[in-house]
Parts: sequence; C-alpha cells; structure tokens
Amino acid sequence: MVYGFKLIHSLVLSLLFSSVLFIPSFAHSYDAKDLSVISGLLKAKKYTDAERQALLFIETSLQQDKTSSNFLALGKLLQDYSRFKASKAVLDAGLEAYTREGELLKIAQSLLHLASSERHLSNYASAEEYLRRSLSIAEMRKDRQLKANVHLELGVVYKQQDKLELALEPLKLALAVFRENGNVTYSSLCLSHIGDIYSLLGHTTLAFTYYDDAYSATSELSNTLENKRLLGIIKTKIGNLQLQNNEKEKGIQSITDGLDLLLSTNDVGAIFEAKMLMGKALLETGSTVKGIALLQEAMNFALESGQIGLVNDVRLALAQGYIRERQFDLALAFARAGTIDARKHGNMRDQLRFLAIQLSAHVSLGDFEKALDIQSVVQELREGLLNSENQNALKGLQAEIELVRQSGELEKLAESKQLVIAKAEREKLKNTLFWSASIAVLLMLFLMWSRFKQRQQTIILRREVRQQTEILQEKNSELERAYKTLEHVSLRDPLTGLYNRHYLESQLPSEIKRSQIEMDNISAPSSNRDLLCLLIDIDHFKSINDDYGHLAGDKVLEGFSSVLKEVFRQTDLIIRWGGEEFVVVCRHSSREELPELAERCRETVARNVFNIGNDKTVKVTCSIGFSLLPPNEISHFDAAWQRTFAVVDYALYAAKLSGRNGWIGLIETYHTTGSNRTPLDCKFDFPSSRIATSFNNIASIQWPEEVTG
Repeated sequence: MVYGFKLIHSLVLSLLFSSVLFIPSFAHSYDAKDLSVISGLLKAKKYTDAERQALLFIETSLQQDKTSSNFLALGKLLQDYSRFKASKAVLDAGLEAYTREGELLKIAQSLLHLASSERHLSNYASAEEYLRRSLSIAEMRKDRQLKANVHLELGVVYKQQDKLELALEPLKLALAVFRENGNVTYSSLCLSHIGDIYSLLGHTTLAFTYYDDAYSATSELSNTLENKRLLGIIKTKIGNLQLQNNEKEKGIQSITDGLDLLLSTNDVGAIFEAKMLMGKALLETGSTVKGIALLQEAMNFALESGQIGLVNDVRLALAQGYIRERQFDLALAFARAGTIDARKHGNMRDQLRFLAIQLSAHVSLGDFEKALDIQSVVQELREGLLNSENQNALKGLQAEIELVRQSGELEKLAESKQLVIAKAEREKLKNTLFWSASIAVLLMLFLMWSRFKQRQQTIILRREVRQQTEILQEKNSELERAYKTLEHVSLRDPLTGLYNRHYLESQLPSEIKRSQIEMDNISAPSSNRDLLCLLIDIDHFKSINDDYGHLAGDKVLEGFSSVLKEVFRQTDLIIRWGGEEFVVVCRHSSREELPELAERCRETVARNVFNIGNDKTVKVTCSIGFSLLPPNEISHFDAAWQRTFAVVDYALYAAKLSGRNGWIGLIETYHTTGSNRTPLDCKFDFPSSRIATSFNNIASIQWPEEVTG
C-alpha cells in the first residue's frame, strides 16, 4: 500500500540532526507523558520547540519500531494549535504504523485528520484523496458515525473550493446522522457550515437562520472549552454577516463577543480569524490604524502556519481598506497577490473579488488600458462561474464589478464635461468682449468644427475598439492552446512516463459504456468483450528507500513500469496510481484471462533484476488484487469504479496478509447465493462469486479484518 510517511522520514532525520544542539536529551522511551510536554510547549506558544519534540517523538518511535496510539492524539493536538505541517508529519507516521498493524479504524481516523491538515494548507486535491480512502474504510466497516465525520470534512473542503451547492449534500448527510445520534455539538458545527454556504450564495436570511439554530443549540450545552470554542466561532460568523448586511454596530459587538469566548480556549486559528474579522470591521468604520494592526497580526500568523485561505481573507480586507483610503498602489499590491493565489487554487469567487479591486484602482488612477484587460478577464471568469453551480453569488459579484467600472467612467466623464464647459465659457466671454460683431459666425464655425472632430474621434475610437477586440480574441486563442498543452502534460506521471489517475478517470466512463454495450449485443462475439482491472503493489518498497535511498527507489519504479509495459498490451491502460501502486485496465479481454495475466506479471517481476545505480541491483516481488470491471451489474460510472477499486484494494490487502508475492482476485459474481460465501462476498454483498488465487487454496487466504487495540 501507499505509505505517506516515506518522504517524511528523511526530512525528520535531517531536521533532528541539524537541531540536535537545541533539543534537550530525551533519548528515553516515549509515552503519554511526552504529549503533556508538547502540550505545555504549545500552550506557552513555544511552537518551534513543540514541533522539534514532535519530530523527535516520531524518530524515537521509528527506532524502537513500536506502534503507539499517541500518533493520532499528538496529530490532533498539533492541529488544535494550527501546527498543520507538523501534524501532517505525525499523522503520516501514525498512518504507516497503523497500516502495518492492520488497525482499520485508526487508519481511517488518521486519513480524516490528514485531510483536515491538507485543507487548512489549501491542498484540496490531497484532502479529497484522503477522505475518499477514509470513506472506503467507513463503508467497509459500516460505521455511520465515521462516515458522518468524513462527510462533514468533505463538505468543508468543497465549500473552501467554492463548490457551494456540491458542498451542501455531504453536510446535510452528516447533519442527519449527528441529529439521529443526539450529537448536538457536531450538529451545530454542520449548521454553521451550511450557514456559511448560504451566506456566500447571498441568501442572508437563510444564513442567519442556520447560524441562530447552531448558536441556540450549543448555548444549551455545558460550559466546556469545546462548546465555548464553537459558540465563539458561530458568534464571529454572525458578526461578519451583520457587517455584510450593513449592521456595523451589531457586527462589531458580535465579533467582540465571539473573540472574548475564543480567547478563553486554545484554538489559536479561530482566534486569529476573529481578529481578522475585527480588523476588517474597524477599517470599515474608519479606525484605520487599529484595523490594519489587527489585520497585520492575522497575516503574520496565517503566513507562519501556512493557511493560504486566511492569508487571502486578510489581503482582501487590506485591499478594500486601502481603496477606501485612496491608497491605490497598496491596494493593487495586495489584490494582485490575492489574485495569483486564488487562481492557483481555482477559486473563481476570490479571483473576481480581487480583480474588482484591481479594476477600481486602475480606473481611479486613469490607467484605462489595464482596466480594459482586467475587464476581459472578469468577463471570462463571469462566463465560467455562470456555467457553474453558484449563479446567485456570481450575479452579486458581477454587479459590484460593473458598478465600480461604470461609476469610475461616469466620474471621469463628469470631470471632462466641466473642463469643456469652462473652456467654452472663457471663449464666449473673450469673443463677447472683443468680437461681439462676429459672435454668430464664430459660434457656427465652432459648432461645425466640434461636430467634425466628434465624427473623427468616433471613427478612431471604433477602430481602436475593433483592434482591441482582435487582440483579446488572439489572447483567448493562445490561452486555450496553453490550457490544452497543460492538460496533456498533466495526464502523465513525470517519473515513470505512465498515465496518471486523472487520465484513467477521463477514459473509464467511455470504456465501461463500450463494454456494457458489447455485453448487451447478442450478435457480438462472447469473448474478448470484458474490462479487467488489476491493482499491483511492490512488496517491501519502504525497505528499498530506507536501505538504498529514495533515488534507488525511483530507479526501481522506473524499471517496474518497464516490466508492466512488457507484460501488458499497448492497448491496455497502465496507470501509476501513486507511490508504489499501479493500476492496469485491460480492454477487449476475457475474464478467464485474469489468473494468467496476474501470474505472468508476478513471475516476470520476480525474475527481473532492477538496476538501482552505482553498479548495484536488487530483486523485488509484487502483490496483486484483480477483478472484473465492474464486478456486478452497476450502470453508473462512479459507482462501478468505486465498487471495482474497493474490491481490488481489498483483494490486494488479502494478498499482502497472506504472504505477498502472490495474487488474489474476483473473476465473476453470480445472482444466486452459494453455500460457501467468502469474506469478500460478505463485505461487498455478493450472493456468491468465483475467486482465484496463487496461494494454496481459497481457504488459506488471510482476509483483512479489524484488529482491536
């Protein structure tokens, strides 16, 4: 399996050895008391020392080769103090340890908390991947509480990516489970996130309703630190919404109340978010110095803890404040930086907000050429957002941008008109005093000249607009070509040259549909119309990295990909799934070929010699799980792929537990219930199935099951 800690291991070693002079001697066995030491350092805001102790905890645990439940507890503790990078290192180490011991529940919990750390660091793709893996385990265990926790985190991930309507579904699923279980705290947390979504969509009344429900339910609970923290967060959200609703006094009071509650807890992340909102409110009410000081304090914390989302919130507040203060250069600096980050993370809503500030600043500075360029980008984003799920939010943002643009142009037009009137009045006075006899003639000539110049100016302006339109069209074409090139590059794994999972997800729907059409076609040949799926994992890959280094591991991965190309056909889809895992999808094949394909792959890998550089070679083996794709009658692509991957992943786990260097897989399922159903049938609700394995027999397979601690 993929062990996330491989890359962390060398980093931990280098950090420990480089900082050994600064760490007290703790070379003893680590247990629960070390959590107390680290907790004390965090409470004292000695974050660097706390992170060093956490890294030392990891290294000591690795050297002693022992599994400790403290990995998960320490990871959560570091998250409470917004130490998300250190939390990732600890949770990665715990994930490897729990995977080695087969503790499925702790694996799922580690994946869930890893997703939370990645979300705070704006690594949304990694967060979604961890959540999918955690959800797979939750479904395997039929653990509704764990599924609800995963759905809650998934909803927040979607919300922060601006996939607002997509985020509502998992949040509502989680809310139903929490309410059914009587979990008021988590129910209130779900309600507050749903309120955030309706606030972003512009449904202020609905947002207030959800916030009020969340606050009322939480206020009835006992006065614990956790409940104070949740009340403080909800109160600051209510204050922010009141500010947006132009209720400035109420908003400042609500944020003040929320901040007072949060200051009595240890949630430094929530405290600085509240300070950011307070700084924004102070700027809007004219308290510029205090507001900027609070925003700068929040910015320093956000940069130090790596929370890009909070960084951009502070940038937006500062840019808006500097626009009001007519300090357009400073506003542009923050707006440009925010636009770059928003574009990097695919947040169209934030891009529009920052571009609106840039547009306002350029119009105010009289730089209409740049304003025109920005307006064209805004138009493209507007069209993209109109085709997305958040049309209500887009209308409000576009109206703001259009209002800024039009108000600036009207202001300039008014200034020009005043100049023209003043000049005409002076000319009129001069002509009246000195040339009263010829005033009628001069006025007529002036009007004729003005009309002629206006016509000339109109022609020039139309020509310039046409040229600018052609330039914009050419830029759009160049951008489209660049997007296509980037899309092609993004479908390949840079190390092995194989396709990656994005390519597989783009190809599978059509392949599944084609296979199903052939299955339904009676006149088509009965063989070679199946889709086959194999999940292949290199055995003991971690030991190669540990013994020879990561460069040697990369050499093995490159050689392994060459072996796969030798074993399988050019028409088969060979995918590097991640780490040392590979997925192969065989098209136009027969399900009866599965055992032969798996054995050919296993045997070829086992006899191959891999060159790892410096005239050194190693031999490796692999474990394989396989299945027909889909394993049973499923028409929907997402369901078919998720079910297939869950089956081959489960079979691969079984092959690992049964001794490695072998294969286990599902050839086909039946509609009737058999007398000897396997654990695989029970896990996936198959009436019965036909299973093949390279081990002695099916009875000798050691299937994965939860290991109680």
